[in-house]
Amino acid sequence: MKLLILTSRFPFPIEKGDKLRIYHQIKELSKYHDICLCSTLVEELKKEHLNEIKKYCSSVYTFPLSRVDVYTNILRSQFINLPIQVGYFYKPSIKKQMLQVIEQERPDHIYVQLIRMAEYVKEVKIPKTIDFMDAFSVNTKRWASTANPLMRVVLNRETRKLKEYEEKTFQYFDHHTIISEQDKEILSIDDRIEVIPNGVDFQYYQSFPPQEKKYDISFVGNMGYKPNVEAAKYLVNKVLPIIKKQYPNVKILIAGARPTKEIKQLADSNVTVSGWLDDIRTAYAESSVFVAPLFLGAGLQNKILEAMSIGVPCVTSKIVNNAINAKENEEILLAENPAEFAEKVTFLFENEEVRIKMIKKAQKFVENQFSWTTFVLKLNNILNRP
Repeated sequence: MKLLILTSRFPFPIEKGDKLRIYHQIKELSKYHDICLCSTLVEELKKEHLNEIKKYCSSVYTFPLSRVDVYTNILRSQFINLPIQVGYFYKPSIKKQMLQVIEQERPDHIYVQLIRMAEYVKEVKIPKTIDFMDAFSVNTKRWASTANPLMRVVLNRETRKLKEYEEKTFQYFDHHTIISEQDKEILSIDDRIEVIPNGVDFQYYQSFPPQEKKYDISFVGNMGYKPNVEAAKYLVNKVLPIIKKQYPNVKILIAGARPTKEIKQLADSNVTVSGWLDDIRTAYAESSVFVAPLFLGAGLQNKILEAMSIGVPCVTSKIVNNAINAKENEEILLAENPAEFAEKVTFLFENEEVRIKMIKKAQKFVENQFSWTTFVLKLNNILNRP
């Protein structure tokens, strides 16, 4: 069938979780459907990135949003009662263009990634599926809990608006998906929301050749994203000082696109901030332990699955593992405070046999449980419903 897909960001290159998810979904869905992609753009689109997506889509439409557009959109959102997360990407003139595309392409089904794009097609009388992906309202509420007083007021207001919009958006669509059981539960809108987890390209990571271990610890992510920024700061400012008491020369790598000023300032003799890497597998393979002290955010953290796949033992928080369900102390180690993180990391440093067993079990776990093909087949069954 003709499947129209709407995204708030162009799906390639893959440097953010939403882009990773939709890229692999498009790649798999193209085996079954004629795909038309519509994406808003907040960054320059390179020809090679467009060509990569054209491998899987019969037609691609892009709708640039300038910085002035974004500011205008955010301001407008306050007058038309939209959350900032939605208003940021919503421009009435683009909606007119998208509706013209729909009229021209005549899709059989519309698949919308994230509530950010719901405004564009909410009235369209074609079968529609929305991927909530994460519980945005919960993510924002967690962020508010650590913000300064002024920002907390803004974020609490945004949380209320997001919760209302998530509930309202449910009514616009025929089918609904989300990334994990945990997110479905905390979103608490309707039991009809179906869980479609992220997969991982296991062979892509597992086949990466062994590298010299230049770093004892690594953390990877979009370093312009608030939960990742807070996790990196937590690792360096709270966990590292404890580890240094025993291992004064311990080396940490913080890798990922768009490092903020705060992240760049973490660099010192113990900490390397690499920024964007052409092949992120290098960051995993050159480290002995992967540590993700994430307490903000929602969804499924692919960075954990990628580290497991390449053969690096992981230490993370319970909230992260709730979406993955790896076996504690067998496939993953869990911690909830700086002392626990330091303890688990040094335990892995000092117990090679345990580390090797954990790596093997974690790789088997990912290979058996997180297949893109399997998860997108389930998504395809949903899209084929009336």
